[in-house]
Amino acid sequence: MWTCRNCNVSFDFGQVEQELDEQGFFFLCPACDYRNNLVDTGRDATGRPKLVQSDDE
Repeated sequence: MWTCRNCNVSFDFGQVEQELDEQGFFFLCPACDYRNNLVDTGRDATGRPKLVQSDDE
């Protein structure tokens, strides 16, 4: 579950699209459009990035 650091609304992983740009992984909050940074902690068994939210955002 992702939680917006701006408005504190929580979303299931499938409700928001994780994106990647030159600054790294993130998702945009559907409620307030805040950019929430995500951290790539490695790859899963299928080779996809494992993403987590950082507590110090």
